[in-house]
Amino acid sequence: MMLDNNNSIDSAENNFDDTRDNDLSPPTDEKNTAISITAILTAHGEGALASVSYKSMLEAVEYAESRGITVEKMVVLDKPDALTKVVFQELDDDIVVLETDFGDQGLVRNLAVEKACGDFIAFIDGDDLWSENWLYDAALFLSDKPESTIAHPEFNWFFQGVSSILITVDQEDPLFAEDFLRFGNYWDAMCMTHRNTYLNHPYCLRRIKDGFAFEDWHWNCQTYESGCLHKIVSDTIHFKRRRKNSQTLEASSTKSLMPATGLTAYTYQQKRLLEATQMN
Repeated sequence: MMLDNNNSIDSAENNFDDTRDNDLSPPTDEKNTAISITAILTAHGEGALASVSYKSMLEAVEYAESRGITVEKMVVLDKPDALTKVVFQELDDDIVVLETDFGDQGLVRNLAVEKACGDFIAFIDGDDLWSENWLYDAALFLSDKPESTIAHPEFNWFFQGVSSILITVDQEDPLFAEDFLRFGNYWDAMCMTHRNTYLNHPYCLRRIKDGFAFEDWHWNCQTYESGCLHKIVSDTIHFKRRRKNSQTLEASSTKSLMPATGLTAYTYQQKRLLEATQMN
């Protein structure tokens, strides 16, 4: 569900912060100390924008750590341009920095998961922002759920050139429809789930020259087919920058297709029709 909004991104963040407890020194909950996250920022050609995303990640990390959660910080640079490399020079020693030559965001995420130490994994793109409470609230939400549960922010706020809000749909919400997922993507890749879920369901190769892309949609279909549950974490936001040269817009402009999944196969639909007939 999309909502138009003319407010600036600064206004959005300020308004959201005003609705939460802004206590900077909350008491540490002992049960939180058993929770560990790896927060992973991926970048390639974002330049100075990546520093803003990095600051957003650090603020979310600080929020979670102040409440007792352990967070590993990781930055993965995939074929970075010169300015983006400069942004991430001389970082603190406790930050893991990897450089790759994939030219493929899905493969970058797969490698990052393999290198990560946290129980839960959360990705942020090098030009996006998190609400400060995202890491903490998502990890707390997942802490008593099966490993196959995938947490998504309640809102995706799109800015820069556009001004709209996507209200994310919970898989158990009556609004969710499997048939829609076959033809459109419900959930963004910037989610959080257990490391084992990522290991069991690696991202596919992005073959845009062959006419195939949308690896995040493909991943969502595959995890859904396998029995994973996509859930929404209330009062969390992912701020999505819409750049003219974004990979999503590139895939759409070239009319690329999502790689085939069991969910999109004709035989899957045949099976559903047969089951419906037998029930009647």
